[in-house]
Amino acid sequence: MCTDFLIQSGDGAWINGRSMEFGSDLHTKLYVHAPKQRATLRGLGSEAFETTPDYGYVGTSSWDLPVLTDGLNTAGLSTGALWLPGSQYQPPSLSNKNVFCAFFVNWMLGHCATTADVRNALESGAVHVIGSEWVAKAGPLHFPVHDAQGNSIVIEFLDGKPVISDNPVAVLTNRPVFPWQLDNLRNYVNLSPWDKENITLGSLAVTPTGHGSGLDGLPGNATPPSRFVRAAYLKQFALQQKTAADTAVLAFHLLNSVDIPLGTVRAKTPPTLLNPEGVEYDYTQWVVVKDLTNRILNIRVYGSPLTWNLDLKSLDFAALSGKQLPIPTGQVALPLPG
Repeated sequence: MCTDFLIQSGDGAWINGRSMEFGSDLHTKLYVHAPKQRATLRGLGSEAFETTPDYGYVGTSSWDLPVLTDGLNTAGLSTGALWLPGSQYQPPSLSNKNVFCAFFVNWMLGHCATTADVRNALESGAVHVIGSEWVAKAGPLHFPVHDAQGNSIVIEFLDGKPVISDNPVAVLTNRPVFPWQLDNLRNYVNLSPWDKENITLGSLAVTPTGHGSGLDGLPGNATPPSRFVRAAYLKQFALQQKTAADTAVLAFHLLNSVDIPLGTVRAKTPPTLLNPEGVEYDYTQWVVVKDLTNRILNIRVYGSPLTWNLDLKSLDFAALSGKQLPIPTGQVALPLPG
């Protein structure tokens, strides 16, 4: 389960926040790929991805593999992979570029500068995102895409075809499909950032129990529809911040509202040698806040409240290309006086 959104600062910067929830440790690192540097990337199986990207990019990898689940490129394009059961990828093409679904984030970051570039590549058939029926069940994905001009789209693969939707609220979670999530927002038009007014029932003056009564009815559970509603309305109600840096702070606060602590969401699974307990704990393993305008990627992991960042404008892509960068998790103790 994941949550993704885009917000704008008062000075015009676009900031993308995203959380990653998963039921087993992804061993996330930051993967770097330099522009114009040819490489063959390999995943868990026999699939491989030949790439010579037009743009440098940085993203979150899993299990020490260069398969990205989220990232930002030097043109300010941001995208990631979110879980969507029921996905069905495209059949392979004999005449156009086939990209295995697990490498689609890498492909977009390496070859596209805007959401229009991504849309054109899919609609023209220049790229086919492929994956067998088994792959679609094991890794069903849809993709939020944002660019530095503030454009947002959602890409879903349904019935073997790409479905590209404009994203007017710039929010995405998981299933049901994106159009259903938009329609569901109508059930919460009563929400408001303003406290409710007092009313009189007979001769009894009834007052709200405390501040926040305007948000009475905001869903608080961890399901994708609830997180979609929560992110959409809280993002709308939050005061716009003047600068990109302050808006990044706001993005982290919004991500706090969809955080899933370890143990609060559980599912029974068949026991295995690696999981003899037969329980899967879905929890928030990391969150990223990406400044698309200033090309800065911030990340915070479950084990630490501290945030770490990479500035793509000053990053030495040539020296770091192809490397997996560990994410620091420790806290530095401040020296006490005296």
